[in-house]
Formats: sequence, C-alpha cells, structure tokens
Amino acid sequence: MINIFAKENMEKDYWDLPATYDGPKFDAHTHIWDIKLAEKHLKYAEAFNIQKIMAILDEDVAGRLSPDLHDRFIFARFLRSQNMLSNNSNDMADMVDEYYSQGYSIIKFWFAPRWRDYVEQELKIPVDTIKLSSSLFEPIYTRIEDLGLIFLIHNSDPDLWYEKKYQPESKYGSKKNHLQDLENVLQSHPKMKVLGAHFAAQPEHLENLGRWFDTYPNFYVDASSARWMAREFSRRKSKIIPFFKRYSDRILWGTDLSFGGQARNNIPKYYFTRYLTYQVLLESNLQGVPLSFPDPENTSGTNINGLDLPLEILEKIYWKNAEKFFKKI
Repeated sequence: MINIFAKENMEKDYWDLPATYDGPKFDAHTHIWDIKLAEKHLKYAEAFNIQKIMAILDEDVAGRLSPDLHDRFIFARFLRSQNMLSNNSNDMADMVDEYYSQGYSIIKFWFAPRWRDYVEQELKIPVDTIKLSSSLFEPIYTRIEDLGLIFLIHNSDPDLWYEKKYQPESKYGSKKNHLQDLENVLQSHPKMKVLGAHFAAQPEHLENLGRWFDTYPNFYVDASSARWMAREFSRRKSKIIPFFKRYSDRILWGTDLSFGGQARNNIPKYYFTRYLTYQVLLESNLQGVPLSFPDPENTSGTNINGLDLPLEILEKIYWKNAEKFFKKI
C-alpha cells in the first residue's frame, strides 16, 4: 500500500525505499481525537508495520475502543491546563488519582511556550511566576512518582521557533531557561519515570541531552515529529549517529501523528509522508532528499540525510525500547 502511494504521489526518492528493519514497530507518541476514526485508520499504520501505538487522549474515551484492538493500544491521559490552574494543589493530585483509577498509567503535560498565550488569553492568569518546577505542580509529580506512573512532558520547541515565533523573549522566555526548568524537575524527582517528547526538545543540543541521560537514569525520550527530527538530525549527521549508538537504550520512536480532529483530512498522505520520512532518515543512506511536506520555519529548505542506523539500533528504537519502557502498563 505505502509503496504504491509513494509511486503515485511522491518524488522518486521515496519509491521502493530499502528497509533495513522489517520487524514490528511501536509508535510511542500519537494523539487520538476520534477513537473510531483511529480504528478506521489503523490500516495506514499497519502498512508501516506499526503493531502497537501509545495514544494520548484528551478525554476518557479509551473504553470505546473495540475489544479486539485492546492489545494494540496504550493510552496516556492529557492533563488540561484549565483543570490544573483552576484547582488547588490537593485537587491536582486528586486528578492524577482519578486518571489512575480509570486505568491510565501515563500522564501527559503540555508546557510549551505557546501555553503562555492560552493561560493569559483564555484563563486570564498571569504566567510570570508559573514554571514547570513551580511548587504549584509538586503534588502532581509526587503522586506520579508514588504511583509509579510515567510522566510524558512537552516542555519546549525547536530553536527556530524561539528565533521566529517566540518573540519577544521577555514574554515567552528563553529555551535555555525552559530546559533548565525541566531539569529542575528531574533533579527533584529522581524516581519519577519521565519521557521527554520530541527528543526532549533537544535534537539541536545533543551534548546537553547526553548529559541528562548520564545524570538521570529514569529519563527517556521519544523521537517524534518527523519534520523536526528530519531537519535537525540531517544537519547534525556526524554527531547524531554516535549519539544514537551511545544512548540507543534510551530512545523510543514515535510520530506525533493525530488520528482524527485538527483538520487531518488529507488521508493517507498525512500518514504516509511522515512514515516514509522516518524510513529515509533512519534506515537509508540517501542524501539530500527533499522533505515531502512543508517545513515553513526553515526558509532554506529541509533535505533529509539518511543516518543508515545499524539493525540492532533500529530494533531497539522501533520496538524493544518501547516494549520495555511500557512493560508495566
């Protein structure tokens, strides 16, 4: 299915791509907005041999999943800022208890700089003193840690966004400070199992990310966001290959794809272009392959330089690491 699509809709670079790894894949970062639509779209994931999916839910709709698909999904529950900031600290901890009682073992918190716009404009709450490491959120971390849950955190964004979108810095803050804010949480909760979304926002800062791996043994990352990873891994090919080799046990593969909602109507192009981007990036030695969908922040254009990772590393990041990381769920 996917090769037929590529030949009919994509540049020749994407035709008949070599597949170094032909085993099962575990997509460790997706979003579901319509669970029945997700069931319908599983065929597109299966075309890329994705056998398991970790999906983030905004509402408690996991029970609507068809019973014969229960072993295909693991669900995370999204902590809404509106609920968090309109309650006191004890109520925040109670929310974690509620999600845990509903069967969720992964708690997702979205704390990207854009969060500040939402909090100020929609909730009418000043954000100057609210940080990820604020005492305001301590009950959440403590409860996650005590219950042995996984904390999935999106705390920062690409460097290009800080240069172009997150201005002025006086409003949005600096990436350096945002990364330090998350590290403060890692320091305060060493037993909490943490998954940093999108390479913990540090594909541009591999030295710092490597230091985090060396310092915090319960910290892992997913390599989700095909656009971001393709752009920054390709720019740093000489550094990212040894990085993958050194930290191959701490990296999970994911896509950040959304099933349903958010105007994702160009199907199957939306799925297949992302899947094939990862195949070129991780499994091939092709160089200078144009990204098959827009990268508006990168005005110089994004070209993929394949990393051609060894099979034993591909097996880990595509499947084994996620199986091990989520094994208690």
